Amino acid sequence: MLVYLLHECPDQLAADMRRVYGLGIYELDPLETAVLAVRLPAGSLIWQKLDVPMAWTLDQYLAAVRIDQMNMWMWGNSDPKKRGPRPEPLPRPGNGATVSASNPSQTADADTAKARTIKPMGLTIEQLDAFMSRDFTDVETKPFTHNE
Repeated sequence: MLVYLLHECPDQLAADMRRVYGLGIYELDPLETAVLAVRLPAGSLIWQKLDVPMAWTLDQYLAAVRIDQMNMWMWGNSDPKKRGPRPEPLPRPGNGATVSASNPSQTADADTAKARTIKPMGLTIEQLDAFMSRDFTDVETKPFTHNE
């Protein structure tokens, strides 16, 4: 296992070992390094590089489930005559459907699908701060009255 990790992703292994344990990969004997490498937490760089289910943390999986549920809700509440095909769930790590960092919403049918979907996108800290500093106001609406 250690030989495979050192061959496939040495930089990610070194970065994760330093970040998580504060150790260099060559400071320990190989067996101890292998044991620590296998126990790296979910979301580590090495798991992301290998595209295994542990590439995401629990909060990332929960966010993906929430987006999938919102897409299904929007699809289910749209006009059946006008809505497109059922939205596909976001690709998860470990199933061969990797998502590129430059276009996280790209799937095989992204151009042909007509369904409304929430497209995830990454924001820098500055972009997030600018968005959160906007003045959001509630709009007054009239109460609904049923006319018979």
